[in-house]
Amino acid sequence: MRKIAFSCCWLTLSSLLPGIALGATPSLEKAQTETTKADSVPEVTNKTTNGKEADKGADLVVTARQTHSEQSVSHVEIQRLLPGLNPVKAIAILPGVVFTNADPWGNNEQNSSLFIHGFSKNQLGYTMDGVPLGDQDYGNYNGLSPQRAMISENTKSASLSSGAGALGTASTSNLGGTLEFLTSDPLSRAGGQISQTFGSYSTYRTFARIDTGEFGDGNKAYVSWARQDAKAWDFNGHQGGNQVNAKFIHQDDSNKLTLYFDWSKKIEPNEDGVVMPSSIYVRPSMYPDFNYAQNYLSASGATPAAAGLNYRNYYSDAQREDFLGYIKFTHDFSDNVSWDNQFYYHHNAGVGVVAGPIQAAGLPALFEAYFPGQNLKSVFGNSGYATRTTEYLDNRGGLMSTLHYKTGKHSIEVGGWYERNDNTQARNWYALDVNSPSTPYQRPKNPLIRQYKNAFYTDTFVTHLQDTWRITHNLTLQAGFKSELVYRWEITDCSPPRLSFS
Repeated sequence: MRKIAFSCCWLTLSSLLPGIALGATPSLEKAQTETTKADSVPEVTNKTTNGKEADKGADLVVTARQTHSEQSVSHVEIQRLLPGLNPVKAIAILPGVVFTNADPWGNNEQNSSLFIHGFSKNQLGYTMDGVPLGDQDYGNYNGLSPQRAMISENTKSASLSSGAGALGTASTSNLGGTLEFLTSDPLSRAGGQISQTFGSYSTYRTFARIDTGEFGDGNKAYVSWARQDAKAWDFNGHQGGNQVNAKFIHQDDSNKLTLYFDWSKKIEPNEDGVVMPSSIYVRPSMYPDFNYAQNYLSASGATPAAAGLNYRNYYSDAQREDFLGYIKFTHDFSDNVSWDNQFYYHHNAGVGVVAGPIQAAGLPALFEAYFPGQNLKSVFGNSGYATRTTEYLDNRGGLMSTLHYKTGKHSIEVGGWYERNDNTQARNWYALDVNSPSTPYQRPKNPLIRQYKNAFYTDTFVTHLQDTWRITHNLTLQAGFKSELVYRWEITDCSPPRLSFS
């Protein structure tokens, strides 16, 4: 399967060069580069400087940062691969990284897998501007995916530190390394960007961003919006959603204050990651052909005997809405002493939905326990299908504080991270009415069965201390420790059926 896309950008505000072009344009990438230089960020050179080595102007940067091997993919390279690309998929161009997905952008979380030097995705640490993103399992209970935390076009870089992750990384799962994603800063000059992508399978993606430029005394900000929609490649479902990012920075001689906000709302009908050109494994969803779905089942709702466990569902989907924000403050007491403090908050409300046959996978025994002696097909709306949901509600917030001290050839860092995570998950079953069948774009209501509802409350305390000793120009020794304390308690709701989840 291959989707083909074309993209164009144009800039219109007076401080940037007006124009319209197909492909590369004098756009946000160029302006960001100019702004970076203007903000006195050291230019990357061919020489080793402060333990970093890279090629000047390269889009793919391989460095040795302190005692860790780090590889980075820049904003330009990510968007060159595909406008709007999931930054996790972008790092698949790096050695030792294997990423697969059912979506060309890499957005389909159900059919996503990642291995880095033999470590799976839930053995890695993930951060965005320092904010922990959790372990990235589907139905994530402690975070969100990078593409929901930031708009792809606002990604400054995606970096992979292989081996044991740095001690200061806000993660309890970074055994096999750390993936760090940085968002771009507001531009120093006022300007704007609008880009539009079109492609096969009814694909379109719109991105717009406005930068204020510098105003007041050391202030600058941007706000951006992205809208994407594309038809699934193996059935007639549309995947996409809306996303908004905003960022504000105030900086003076000794202080830097950063505020960031992200809102993401997506509805993604799921599809299979692998479909073979034979009857062995061909099971795309049947939505929206409800007549075909009815004829697919027997009169009692049974799947074709020849299909075995490879039966087809009417549809499945993932619905997610996220609000994420952080405040970060850095104060430089002197050239050798600085203090970073960051507070973040994340709210997620989501649901994973599967509308499938009621006579499959041991479901008759489950349903019989709730409706003994009844006609199950009639109970579930006479369609032969039932809708199953896994419903998520997550509220987590945290604080990170790190003190940096440089003396001679030593760089000492001491810090702590605290997070409180309140997570609720429920498994409900709903009727699928033959006269008014539901769609992947609706959230089911009024469950017939609540199979379970669990609430988890987790407090995480992490402290670390490390010393990086630069013995010689080519020899660095790093030593330290990291302490993790995790407290969790669970409340299980054994309410009777026919109670709605909230």
